[in-house]
Amino acid sequence: MRILQVLGCCLLGAGLLLPTLSHHHSAQAQQIRIGAGGGWAPAVTEVTYSGVFEDPQDSEEVEADVSTTFGRHVYVSAGFVRGISSNFDLGVRLRAQESRFEGDGADLTAGCSVDCTLSNSLDGRLRALTLEGRIVLTSLGRIEPYLLVGLGVVHTTMDGATVNFVNDPRQVDFSDIEVTDAGGDVGLGASVHLAGGLHLDGEFRVTGSLPGGKENAVTVLPLSLGLAYHFGRP
Repeated sequence: MRILQVLGCCLLGAGLLLPTLSHHHSAQAQQIRIGAGGGWAPAVTEVTYSGVFEDPQDSEEVEADVSTTFGRHVYVSAGFVRGISSNFDLGVRLRAQESRFEGDGADLTAGCSVDCTLSNSLDGRLRALTLEGRIVLTSLGRIEPYLLVGLGVVHTTMDGATVNFVNDPRQVDFSDIEVTDAGGDVGLGASVHLAGGLHLDGEFRVTGSLPGGKENAVTVLPLSLGLAYHFGRP
């Protein structure tokens, strides 16, 4: 993933430098592109909850590893597309996305020696804002596959919860999780021309922190469909 992040920097840099090329390419730079869509995003990261075991006589700090599941995914984007050859376009866009997921509450209650319950579900979300570069193959007609790489910031939150013991005053309070980290995404997609400037986009991507990121920064694998519109498409 580190190599692809470096590639992303190169793509974004190329997008900013290309206005100095020919007048033909400069004209194509005016192709503005906006899009929105959604889908599903499995979360593939295990998180560690920190809590306090509350006893009438004493208290003790505890930890529990919790697996994560999938949830809905939504995004919006805006940017431009520029022709760089007869077979390829370069796209640069700003993309905001949110992925919902849930922690497995059974992981918090697995250590109970007596019957216990969890106060609430472990709802989580990952929000990301990235600047993305795309290399688009345009020589296949209505279908245009592309590679995307983005860099930006990701913000992960997960609800805390309380483990209550049946017929027992003791409890374990697990704190909320909140992590903000440098991040990005890599992925593949394809755009299908529908009519005029309207396109249907399908994408699969990996979104999360950069290698060596902070603890409990979740990684998701969004699979999405969306609509995009090109303004000024020749």
